[in-house]
Amino acid sequence: MFSSVTEMFEKLRERFIPEKARGDNGLIAFELSGEGGGNFWLQVSDGALNMGAGEPPADADAILRAEATDLMKIMSGELNPMMAFMSGKVKVDRNMGMVMKLMGWFGM
Repeated sequence: MFSSVTEMFEKLRERFIPEKARGDNGLIAFELSGEGGGNFWLQVSDGALNMGAGEPPADADAILRAEATDLMKIMSGELNPMMAFMSGKVKVDRNMGMVMKLMGWFGM
């Protein structure tokens, strides 16, 4: 697993597959609670990735809320994303489809 949310986002940048995001445009905000939590965002624009910490630069198309440790487990493959959603460990507001595309963008 990742040692921090910051490390997780850095590794995600390395795993990004631009071809999988061609034609996709969207901004996802992450509101992470618990130890190491905070606000983060990532934006895809026709195969290009931009991400950062803090408030997103515009209104998010989707907002994902979770404990920081749960999101790190999902992104490292230790926790099934669908099970996390169904059990309430992950909550999504607005565009659920955008969040579902997220896994493909990063080869998960």
